[in-house]
Amino acid sequence: MVSEDTVHAMKIVFLKNMGSLAERLLAALQAGDIAGGDKRGKQSAALLVVKENGSYGGYTDRYIDLRVDDHADPVKELARLLKLHQLYFTETTSKDIVAIEGMLADEIQNMLYENGFLDRNLTEVDDLLDAIQSYHLIENFDERVQQRGFIDKKVVDFMRINK
Repeated sequence: MVSEDTVHAMKIVFLKNMGSLAERLLAALQAGDIAGGDKRGKQSAALLVVKENGSYGGYTDRYIDLRVDDHADPVKELARLLKLHQLYFTETTSKDIVAIEGMLADEIQNMLYENGFLDRNLTEVDDLLDAIQSYHLIENFDERVQQRGFIDKKVVDFMRINK
């Protein structure tokens, strides 16, 4: 570390942050980076959180295992990877479930059409719902599939960003 201030900044941020363990660890890394970081420079960063049977499918205890091995801004890249990890591997909360209807249904239909997941000549609501199901599976949103007729807002946000 550049100085003791780096470690102190990390400690303060870790203890004050109210997020998940992974978010608190990342916040501490970011604080350390801002406070001077490693005196050897920037190149890599990693985040490992273990939890019994915490991996996808529950086969190992590696709940989160992210690495950035060679990057100009590794902590920033690690933050991006954690957001993706949370998107793909955390379950939907009840507050994020919305009905696919009205303007949202139209918007989703247009985004699916623009990305080649749906034929423009949609004739049945079931065609849209089938396309949404297919989108989830192709884009690896298996953990966010909802009851037919509903969708996770985070999936919709991802669709909006990646159209």
